[in-house]
Amino acid sequence: MIELRHLRYFLEIARSEHITRAAEALHVTQSTLSHQIGQLEALLGTRLFDRVGRGIQLTDAGRTFSDYARRALEEVDEGRFALDGLRDLVRGRVRIGVIHTYNTTLLPAVIAEFAHSYPGIHISIEDLPAPDIAAQVASGALHLGLSFATPGRTDVEAEALFSERLMLVVRDDHSLARRKSVPARMLTGLRLTVQTERFLSRRIINAELGKWIERDIWLEMSSIDAMLETIRLQGQTAAILFERAIGEESGLRQIEIVQPGVTRTAAIIWRNGRARSRAATEIAAAVRRHCKAAGLSVKRTARR
Repeated sequence: MIELRHLRYFLEIARSEHITRAAEALHVTQSTLSHQIGQLEALLGTRLFDRVGRGIQLTDAGRTFSDYARRALEEVDEGRFALDGLRDLVRGRVRIGVIHTYNTTLLPAVIAEFAHSYPGIHISIEDLPAPDIAAQVASGALHLGLSFATPGRTDVEAEALFSERLMLVVRDDHSLARRKSVPARMLTGLRLTVQTERFLSRRIINAELGKWIERDIWLEMSSIDAMLETIRLQGQTAAILFERAIGEESGLRQIEIVQPGVTRTAAIIWRNGRARSRAATEIAAAVRRHCKAAGLSVKRTARR
């Protein structure tokens, strides 16, 4: 009979493509691992791996079986999380994916509150781009995400939290620093820095403001902190960022971009049609409380 350890061993070898590294990751001997995979292949009646040089690769049968093995383990984990929800929050684990903006401005207070109430729960937080958060929540690798809605996905549910505006960020001595708003047409000709296209926020910026700014982007960076430091050092450089990314930055000014104004809606990302662990629901409740206390809400005119 196929057992869960067979599946875990099989998937780790498939991931690492190396018996020695897989054995080290699983904390078993190579001979034990080889024996268990031999048992699994005998039970299935087919070879799952081919040796290629010093490594190994999945056979066609192995690739087919890997999808089923992964889903089987995910279902077992889902069942365990559902049972966790029936017990007091004394022990367990919760895995959260969060975009960098909310990881630095919103999540610390939430985690501090949760850890005080439930010190026995192990918390794992991944700082990721929004599309990666949606994908990992959908796969079950994360219990929930703190991000914003990702268009075109039906395997996750986005629970709206609050809206935030797109802003132009400049140094105090920039020529636009005294303005409260700036129309998009005035962005043309500025020396601009934005995040790379790995981030969904950048794709929103391209879609909404591309015709005014595409020729004036001179610097693309993945780190918001690095962008802000660049502005401090390069006085006439301006960044385009959503307002929660900025916080209380001394020496910098935020100017709302209008005509058109661009907003996005922050959201808790859940896996569609799956049980939610008690720890995840408590984290989400703490997020809602902190958003409410900060006066954050969804604006009716928000497009994202």
